[in-house]
Amino acid sequence: MGKDISMHFIRHQQKFLDEIIKDPYIADRFYLTGGTALAACYLNHRLSEDIDLFSTKNLEEQRIGEIVSIIAARLRLKIEYARIHDRLAYTIEFPAREKLKVDIVYYPYEPIEQSKVFYKNLLIDSIADIAVNKLMTISQRTASKDYVDLYFILKKYTVWDLMHGVAHKFHMDIEPLFLSSLFTNAELLNDLPVMKKKLTLEELKSFFLKEAKRLASTMVKP
Repeated sequence: MGKDISMHFIRHQQKFLDEIIKDPYIADRFYLTGGTALAACYLNHRLSEDIDLFSTKNLEEQRIGEIVSIIAARLRLKIEYARIHDRLAYTIEFPAREKLKVDIVYYPYEPIEQSKVFYKNLLIDSIADIAVNKLMTISQRTASKDYVDLYFILKKYTVWDLMHGVAHKFHMDIEPLFLSSLFTNAELLNDLPVMKKKLTLEELKSFFLKEAKRLASTMVKP
């Protein structure tokens, strides 16, 4: 097994994770990804309250439901559940009223980098894969948390690194002009998530507007 790095989970996140990864079906088939994996396991830059568990294998909905039901009984949780295409979406309320959103997702894309990071027996997605996925995410929604994540990711990777990663992982190209328009959407943001590292909304918008102009300029013929 790979390295188990310092983690920064919220208490009720950790409590749920500790329970669900006791089941080998979850621990052997799923990995933690998304904003919480990025924030809790790599960057510690913001508060992230969701749990995203992805698998390249088809979901066994009934079996997963039974696992979650056992945890709910053990921890006295209230559960709301919906299936949305290849995603099992759980909204969980703890006895102290903390809420946790858990998405269990069939995600048929092989990683571009094999992670060696674990939380106990649960694989954590590589930061390279989380980064590439985030670039795809902003093409589907305009949420401040995703732009904040990309802001800090782009201190480690270049935009071109991420574009090449998208081409490799998803077999599709993101044109610089299209990405420029997505970065311009940062102007629409009205707030920030709860931050652990210093960043203002103005700094975030300014960064992406500069990146948008730089990308657009690469398409201008001399």
